[in-house]
Amino acid sequence: VENTMDAHILEQHEIFELLPTHGKVVTLDADLPMKHALAALASHGATCLPVWDSALQRFVDVFSCTDLVDIVLFAHRALAGAGAPPAAGAAAGDAQTALERCHLRDLHGLKRPRPAGFLMASVDDSMLHGALMLKQHALECLPIGDSACSSSLLHLLLPEQLLAFLATLPELRTSHGPLLEEPVGKALLPLCRQPQTVRRDASLLEALGLLSAERLHALPVLDASGALFDVLSSRDVRQLASNPATDLAIPLEEALRSLPPKDSRVQTCAISDTVATAITRLADPEAATPP
Repeated sequence: VENTMDAHILEQHEIFELLPTHGKVVTLDADLPMKHALAALASHGATCLPVWDSALQRFVDVFSCTDLVDIVLFAHRALAGAGAPPAAGAAAGDAQTALERCHLRDLHGLKRPRPAGFLMASVDDSMLHGALMLKQHALECLPIGDSACSSSLLHLLLPEQLLAFLATLPELRTSHGPLLEEPVGKALLPLCRQPQTVRRDASLLEALGLLSAERLHALPVLDASGALFDVLSSRDVRQLASNPATDLAIPLEEALRSLPPKDSRVQTCAISDTVATAITRLADPEAATPP
């Protein structure tokens, strides 16, 4: 944010401008069984849902698709430790049963990179403040309330929503027109690290392990020639985990084929595409991260 955009532009706009005109915030209770939390993620097409502790009468956490990846692996390892062969995995039904025994409070037992506690911003904060919170704390979403310490939650701000807003700002094109028209290969690739990838004949377990270990939101899947075949995202896991027949030992290609088809499932960018084009495609909430 500080190096590639005019922070002054973001500072002049309040987070309030990003709130939808209509909408609702689905909230999960901390004592909710994991199977119901999983169903809520899938049925609402959500990537993050806030967790409310009835005993403390406050929000205490955010349950995300990335957490779900860790929970699925946690259940698999628990079964393996109980005697199921780790390489082959447990039966799909046993894995589903182990997953259903987990509760949202089990999230606290996971090793998570984000800080403990419930971070929140106010609708009156600037977009710069919100963008910096997302970046500095590596948040998948930023809870928004009527004040920074309120129990009244109004919205969960996703990074792509901020990007979509920025893409429409005339001020951005005025101040950074040349940068936005630069090709991705020149302006962005030198700043990016080499992406992690996985072969399509790898197991689903191997791919989930890589998502978890590297804290990735999406993982490019390559064919035998090294060409892009598909992208596995943490959002896909909400569909895979909700299917009782899913076995972590199956080939990744088979798991991807079982997902519901979407017209805009994978967005791609060529190195000759402009930065503005990349921002527009990244802002698509239904697409996996563009490779």
